[in-house]
Amino acid sequence: MADIMLHTSNSSGYTCISNTFIDDYMKDANGEYVKIYLYLLRCLNREDYEFSISQLADCLDHTEKDIMRAFTYWEKVGLLNLEYSEANELSGICLKDVNGNSSITSVSYVAEPVVATNSGAPATSNTSVLKKPSYSPDQLDAFCEVDAVSDLLFATETYLGKPLSTSDTNTLLFWYDGLHMTVDLIQYLIETCIDKGHSSFHYMDTVARNWAEDGITTVEDARKSSSTHTNTVYSIKKALGIGNRELVESELNYIDKWVNTFGFTVDIISEACERTITATNKPSFKYADSILSNWHKSSVRTLEDVARLDQEFTKASLAKLSSATQMRASKQAAAPAKAKTNNKFLNFDQRSSYDFNALEKKLLGN
Repeated sequence: MADIMLHTSNSSGYTCISNTFIDDYMKDANGEYVKIYLYLLRCLNREDYEFSISQLADCLDHTEKDIMRAFTYWEKVGLLNLEYSEANELSGICLKDVNGNSSITSVSYVAEPVVATNSGAPATSNTSVLKKPSYSPDQLDAFCEVDAVSDLLFATETYLGKPLSTSDTNTLLFWYDGLHMTVDLIQYLIETCIDKGHSSFHYMDTVARNWAEDGITTVEDARKSSSTHTNTVYSIKKALGIGNRELVESELNYIDKWVNTFGFTVDIISEACERTITATNKPSFKYADSILSNWHKSSVRTLEDVARLDQEFTKASLAKLSSATQMRASKQAAAPAKAKTNNKFLNFDQRSSYDFNALEKKLLGN
């Protein structure tokens, strides 16, 4: 195949994306989160632009909860900071330098309330606001004196097949010291991520923070959580008629979107998958995603909500059909009657009566 040159005829209006973001952050993030982050970068180039969560949600066709979930994720991995006012309202977003994690600029917000907990604190978890520390050489030496930690560092380098960088070591010690994860749980986390093809510490840090948020403190808790995810994938594969093959990354991303972004339960997803098979006669994640996206926009949460939408659609279709039938009948009634057309045998003037006496005289020659 010949090389393809990628170019553009547009010479203005560019938004720069760091290669580090593409190489280290983008591949492990949910696609919708990437869209939201790119839109934030775009907004930095707009002068006098009033930015708000509702505006962003309308632009990307998301809910405000979806937007906040994405902000929380990017804060977890260290690409931005969420800034709150004294009234616990989101007042700004500080985007960090992808390469150095130093702040580069910020997006100011139009004053807008943010969902808060009963205590008045912003609806962000403790683990999402924990900052990963940079341990000093003396602190690193102190950690290494703990046999379990020293063994953990060695085992991790063995798993990865390379020495740990300073950043990687800080991340690993943050799980142990900041998230209070046990050595066994950290080892299980690393093994699980590497087995799934994710060796990036950015990805593993996200998993570690999610486990901390979900209250996973033991290997058994982690196995149960993993089992739940496995059962979800199995149910979706079954609904789509997929056999023993493993799902590819793009298909798993769809499932992650349906479960974590849309918040759908397995029964809702399975219903959409079964309708996909009925409509297309093949397993199509894209088609199922279109169904679930429409349900998400319609605030579907249960199968009863799906039934309600079906009834509304049926009523609307019947009303439309009835309206079309009435319009057709009205047109037919209003149309003038067509004149009867004479055929070639009757295309002459016909007499209405005959003079039989005159005919008799003519025949007799009189």
